[in-house]
Amino acid sequence: MVRKLVIGMTAVVAAAAGLVGSQARGDSVVAARPKGPTGCVALPAFARGEAPGLARGRGIWAVAGGEIVSAGAGRSVSVRTEGGDSIRHVAAEPGLGTAYVIDRVGGDVVVVITRRGTRRISESAEATHPAWSPSGELAWATGSGVAVLGRDSSRVSRIEGPVAGSTVFSPVFLSSTRLAVVAAAPPTPEAPEGGRIDDLWITDLQGDGWRRLTSFRASGDRWVTIRTPIMVDGKLSFVRVVGRGSATGEPRFELWRSERDGTQRVRALPDERYLAGMRRGELVWNVPDPEHGRMLLSVAGRTIGCGSVMADPPDAVDPDRRPGGGTSVPPRADWPELDEPTVDHVEEVAVIVGDFATSAEAEAVAAAIRAAYPDADVDVVDSSVAPLAIRPGVYGALLHLPIDADPTAALATFRDRLPGYAANSWIVTP
Repeated sequence: MVRKLVIGMTAVVAAAAGLVGSQARGDSVVAARPKGPTGCVALPAFARGEAPGLARGRGIWAVAGGEIVSAGAGRSVSVRTEGGDSIRHVAAEPGLGTAYVIDRVGGDVVVVITRRGTRRISESAEATHPAWSPSGELAWATGSGVAVLGRDSSRVSRIEGPVAGSTVFSPVFLSSTRLAVVAAAPPTPEAPEGGRIDDLWITDLQGDGWRRLTSFRASGDRWVTIRTPIMVDGKLSFVRVVGRGSATGEPRFELWRSERDGTQRVRALPDERYLAGMRRGELVWNVPDPEHGRMLLSVAGRTIGCGSVMADPPDAVDPDRRPGGGTSVPPRADWPELDEPTVDHVEEVAVIVGDFATSAEAEAVAAAIRAAYPDADVDVVDSSVAPLAIRPGVYGALLHLPIDADPTAALATFRDRLPGYAANSWIVTP
C-alpha cells in the first residue's frame, strides 16, 4: 500500500490504514520534525509495586518517553520491555483496570493490569487499541478482526472483521455486549487505492453479524479516516479526518458523534487532535506538539499532562519499521534528511505504481513508463529507497516529476498515457 502525498510547511505525512504506513490505527495524521528535544520531561517513578490507580483504572494514563505516565499524579511507571520494544495505546477504566500494548517486531503483547494481578497476552501479529466494556471484558484489534478477553476467564475469543480484506482498529464497547470498530476498506473500483475510506461497524458479542454505522465516501484523491472513537455521555464520539492526496495543506479535523438516525458532525476542530477520554465531564484531547516531538494532554485548552493515549507516541518508532527489523524507515519524530525549511525549498513529488511482490514485476512496469516518458527518470524502489512512498516488503515503479510539476495534473496525464496503471498509480513524495 503506498503512501499518499500531503505536503505542508513541515514534513506532513498521512497516517494509518492506507494513508501512510504501518498499522496506523490511531496514528497521528500529521507527523512533524521537532525543533527541540523529543519526549516529555522525565517524571519521578512510583516506588516498585506502588503505582496507585493502574489496577483500578483510576486516573488518566498515557505513554511518554517509553514509560506509562499519570497526568494527575505527575508520576511514571517503568514497564518491563525487551530491547527495541515500544509501548502504546493505554486504556484505563475506573473499577476495572488498565491495559496497554507492548509493540514488538512481529507479534505484540497486550498487558492487562487488574486487582487480580498482571497478565501478558501474546498475539501472533499486530495488536492495537485495547478497550474495556462496562462489565469488564477487554477487546483489542488484531488487524483482521477483534480479540475479546472475558472478565472472569482466561479465554480469548476472536471476531472476524466486518469486510473481507479490511483493516480493523479502534474497538469501543457501546454496552456490555455491543462493540463498534473502525474498518479501513480494502481496494474497490470506486476507491482503488485501498484504505482511503474508514467506516464504523457494530456487532453484538452474541454473534449477530456486523451492521454498518457510517457510509463515508471518497472520490478522486479524497480520503476520509476515523480516529479515536470513545463513548461520551452514552454516545459514540470520534474524530473524522478528511484530506486529498494531492493537497499541499493539512487535512481537516472534525468531531462527530452518533445519533438515533446515524452520525452527525458536531463541529470543526481547530487543529490536529484526537480524543483521549473524559475528565470531570470534559473531553480530554491528545494534541501534537511538533516543536518538541511529543503529544500533550489537553482539557478545554489547558494542558494537563504529556503523553499519548490512543494515538501512537511520536517519540517512538514502530519496531516493525526500525532499521534491522526489515526496513530503514526513520523515526517519525526524527527526520534527519529534512533541515529547517527555506523559502526556496520545494518538496520532490513523483508518481508511483505499486504494489508488486518482486522487483522484476516492478521493473517491467518501469520499462513501460520509460517508453511513455522517454526523457524521464524512472526507478524501481522499495521502502529502503523511498520510505515515504511505499510500505516494507513490496516494490514500486517510481516516475520522478519535474520540480515545478502540478501533482494533480501530472497524475491525470500519467493515467491518460498509461490507463492500464490508473487503478494503482498515486502521487507520492519519496
